[in-house]
Amino acid sequence: MDSIHISDVRMFRSCRRAWDWASRTRQNLEPSVPYPPFYTGRLIHSALEHYYRDNIPVLDTLESELQGAATNLWPQEVITFDEQEALMHNMLMHYSLWVSLDKKMYSDHNLEFVSLEQSFEIPLPTPSGRASKKLSLGGRFDGVVLHKPTGEYWIWETKTTRSVQELVKSLANDEQCGVYMYAASKMLGVPIKGVLYNIIRKKAPTKPAVLQSGLLSKASNVDCTAFFYFNSIKELYPDWTIETIDEFFGDILTSLQANEQKFFMRYPVYRSPIEIHNLMQGIYYTATEMVRPTLRLYPSPSWLTCTFCAFKSPCLTMNMGGDYEVLLREEYQSRNQPEPLDEEEDHNG
Repeated sequence: MDSIHISDVRMFRSCRRAWDWASRTRQNLEPSVPYPPFYTGRLIHSALEHYYRDNIPVLDTLESELQGAATNLWPQEVITFDEQEALMHNMLMHYSLWVSLDKKMYSDHNLEFVSLEQSFEIPLPTPSGRASKKLSLGGRFDGVVLHKPTGEYWIWETKTTRSVQELVKSLANDEQCGVYMYAASKMLGVPIKGVLYNIIRKKAPTKPAVLQSGLLSKASNVDCTAFFYFNSIKELYPDWTIETIDEFFGDILTSLQANEQKFFMRYPVYRSPIEIHNLMQGIYYTATEMVRPTLRLYPSPSWLTCTFCAFKSPCLTMNMGGDYEVLLREEYQSRNQPEPLDEEEDHNG
């Protein structure tokens, strides 16, 4: 039985040549040195997995996994990875502060984590709804959560992005998580209401400058949240009362409250049974094409497809008639991730 993964389906639809090189069912290649934003996304996912499953502080997991994570790099690559490590540290520190204070509808205290980093392998449904005897559906989703106030089950999906607002606009078309809803409902035997996106901006909060007066700057362009600014005040003046803080900084703290959704958001997207049926039908039709023995491979060049493609160099070399196989041997390795993350999240904004 052929196993089909939604990540492969999406890549196949985007570019058959890149799919042939990257898919675990084909040549199963990835760059020997990962693209830094993808590296960042993977480690943040790992840190949150251990935080929610094992109650391990996110920064502890990050420091553990960073040891030896990036080796054999060129000097410029070392600089890039150092920048990404600093970014991850600040993002997760900010996230930890946020989840400790957030009390809204989908905050952590209202969620029970039923499953995390769950792999699955189930029969792919045919358009008639029967289980295929030739095709299975495999993959791995971030998790499933139970929303305790309503008793609803949701797919839990963490997204890192350059712009929270721009990412939100695209989530209604997120096929990957629709597939996860179908798989989780079959595995757990419970209806899945939709996808609860845990969105984190890929930006470190700006630390407010300390002025000569000894007070923190109230510059209008400080890019942080009210709770981060408040935390900076307490670090500088640990003995100040709430009344004193409000007297000196109440205006800037009030203006920064709107910044929370620039950095973090829990965003629910509902999916109806009809949507899931139509989605799975499209997956089935694509899958039957992917496994066809007479399948033809060709590139699909476009700005969106090629700009962030991990195989741009060998692809261009192949187009020119050069020895692209040398590049594949020297600059790529067998993929060792069980299921690649949704890497488009790192191109948003």
